[in-house]
Amino acid sequence: MNNNNYLKTAILHHTQGNWNKAREIYEHLLKSNPNDYSVLQNYGPLLAQLREYSLAKNIFEKCLKINPKDSLLLYNFGKFLHERKIFDKAIDLYKKSFDLNSKNDACIYNLGNIYFSLKKFDDAIAYFKKTIEINPSNFLAYNNIGLSLKKKGHFKEALKFYKKSIDINQNYIEGHINYSTLLLSTNNLDEGFKEYEWRKKSKIFSDYLNYAELKMKSPIWNGEELNKKTILIFAEQGIGDLIQFSRYLFLLKDTFKCKVILRLKQNLSHFFDNTLDIITEGEKIPNHDYHNHLASLPGIFYKKYKNFPKTVNFITEDKEKNIKWNGILKKYEGPKIGINATASSATTGDRIIPLENFKTLTKLKNLNFFVIQKDFHKNEIHKININSNVHYFEKLDKTGKAFQDTISLIKNLDLIITADTSLGHLSATLGKPTWIVLSFISDWRWFNQDKKSVWYDNVTLFKQKKIGDWNEVFNLIEQDLEKKF
Repeated sequence: MNNNNYLKTAILHHTQGNWNKAREIYEHLLKSNPNDYSVLQNYGPLLAQLREYSLAKNIFEKCLKINPKDSLLLYNFGKFLHERKIFDKAIDLYKKSFDLNSKNDACIYNLGNIYFSLKKFDDAIAYFKKTIEINPSNFLAYNNIGLSLKKKGHFKEALKFYKKSIDINQNYIEGHINYSTLLLSTNNLDEGFKEYEWRKKSKIFSDYLNYAELKMKSPIWNGEELNKKTILIFAEQGIGDLIQFSRYLFLLKDTFKCKVILRLKQNLSHFFDNTLDIITEGEKIPNHDYHNHLASLPGIFYKKYKNFPKTVNFITEDKEKNIKWNGILKKYEGPKIGINATASSATTGDRIIPLENFKTLTKLKNLNFFVIQKDFHKNEIHKININSNVHYFEKLDKTGKAFQDTISLIKNLDLIITADTSLGHLSATLGKPTWIVLSFISDWRWFNQDKKSVWYDNVTLFKQKKIGDWNEVFNLIEQDLEKKF
C-alpha cells in the first residue's frame, strides 16, 4: 500500500473514532518523513483528542513553521488553545484563520464563545452577529446571542434570539430548554411550561438518559382522570427540586384519589412518611397506569388551575435529633440565624454568594450565626467571624441519614438566610422563616419575583437590582435583620 492510501486509511480510522489505530499509522508514516505536512496536520488534532496536550502543541507549532498561512491549521490550533483556555493566543489564531478564509464562520463563532467565557458580553454579541451575517443558518449563534443578552439582563431581546434559534432548527434541544426557562422567568408560564418538556430529551443530564434507557411502556400522564389508578413519578434534577415540587405528589393523591409511587434518585426515602410509596433507582419498577417526571407536574396543574399550591410539610423529623440539637443550641443566647452561601464546593455560576458578604450581617453583635453548608472549610470562618458570633458544627450530617442533623438544627433556629440552594427549600418546607438571596439572573423557579414567593408564604426573596452587586442586597438584609430582632 502506498503512502497516500496509508494516509487515507489513517484518516478513516481517525474519523471513525479508532484513534489508537490512526495514531499507529500516522507515526509509521512520520518515521520515513518527519516533516510530512499532510500527516502532521491530522496528527496534531488526534493527539489533542487523545489528551496528549504537550505533544499535540509541539506538532501544531511544527506545522505552523511549515505552513503559516494554512487557514484550517490556524483554526485547529486556535481551537486547541481555546479548549486549553489559552484565550489570547486562540483569539490571535482565529483572527488569522478568518483573514485567510472569510467564509469560515466557525472562527468568528468561537471568538464569540471566548468573549462570552470572559464575560465580555458586548464583544461576544458582536462576533455572534457577525457569524450570522456570514451564515444566517447558524442557530447556535442565535442561541448564544440569547445567552449573552440574558447575562446582561435584556430578557425580552434574549427571548427573540432563542426563538429564532429554534425556528431555524426545531430539534435544537438546548435552545428549547433555554427558551423555556427564560419564558418561565418572565412569567410567560403557559408557553414556558410547554417548552420545558424539552428537557427530557437532553443528553446533558443523566436523569433523562437513564429514563430513556428504561423504555417506559406506560403512557405519560398529562392530566387525565386517575381515580383508583396508579401513577409513577420520577424525581429529577437536584434535592431542592425534590423538596419544592413534592407538594404536587400530595395534590395528585388528594385531587385524583390515586396511588402515587415516587422513584427517588437519592437515598432520601426517610424524608417521607408512609403516605406515598417510595422506590429507588435500583428497585424494580412496579405496575402502574401512568408516569411522568416531578418537574412536569407544575405545568400540568397550572394549565388546569392557573395557580400554584402552597407547600406541604412532608419532612419526617427525628425526635432524638431534635432533642439533641435543642440541647446544643440552648447555650447560645439571643436570636439564632442559619446562613449559607453555596450548596457545595462544586457549585458554580450565579448561585454562589461570596462568603465575605455575610460580614455585613455578622457585625450585629446581639445575633448568633450558624453556618449550614456542605463542604465548608472551617478555616474560612475568620472572614466573617468578627464578633465571635459565627459557629460551625463540623460533624453536621456526618453520621446517620442525610439531612437529619440539618433538619433538627433548622427547627431550633429563628431564621435561615441562604443562597438559592436545597437548604432554602428544606427550611421553607419545615415552616421556618427563610430569606433566599438571589442573583439578578436567578433560577426560573422564582419567576423573576421580588420579596414574595408564590411557592412559600414564609419566604422572603432578596434579589440583586444590579448584576453582580451583592452589597446593596446585604445592606437591605442587614436593615431587615435589625427591624426583626
